[in-house]
Amino acid sequence: MNIFKRIVTTVHCGVDRTVASMENHEAIVDAALKESREALMRAKIRLARLEKDGKKQQDRSTELASEIELWADRARSSAEHDRQKALACLQRKQQRERELIKVREQLAEHQSIIKKVHGSIEESSNRVEALQHQRNHMRSREAAAHAGSIIHNLDGRMGDDVENAIERWEIKVGQSEIMNDTYLSAHTPDDDLATEFNTTEENLRLEAELDELINQGGNNNE
Repeated sequence: MNIFKRIVTTVHCGVDRTVASMENHEAIVDAALKESREALMRAKIRLARLEKDGKKQQDRSTELASEIELWADRARSSAEHDRQKALACLQRKQQRERELIKVREQLAEHQSIIKKVHGSIEESSNRVEALQHQRNHMRSREAAAHAGSIIHNLDGRMGDDVENAIERWEIKVGQSEIMNDTYLSAHTPDDDLATEFNTTEENLRLEAELDELINQGGNNNE
């Protein structure tokens, strides 16, 4: 059975009935995602074990091929002086050859299983990612719809109340500002001495500017 189908079956059986009865859609999807991720994690762990076993079989295949060559060499080297030993070496060689055939058949079947598991995990991962994207998309749509509903309520039933509240707030703040300005004006002491000096200094500046204008006019006539 496809891994994702098993995940879906597990999810349907494992989702809390109370959550489902409340129609909490986000909770249902989150539960499905949680179950799916856990199932994928278990599948990846099993795949790693399969790959480890496959590596052992590959190493055994290489080892048997070397032993076959070794026993063949031993049979050739023993044939001239000890034919019985040479025959025994050939028996060992044939044993290794039979074992190698079995190991290679098992390895081919093992690699086929690994390839299928790889494809199933990739497909399931893509579906989980798509489900997560759909959940995030629906969250955004739900949040936007909720915000729109609130604004609609404000514009409808509560619109006038809000506008009136803002207007009353502005009046209150404006009255406070006027009272504050009045308080500052009433409590600012008059400094007659400073006023006298300012007036005298301003007159002196005006007199100096007038004298400068007169001098400039006389120079131009010359």
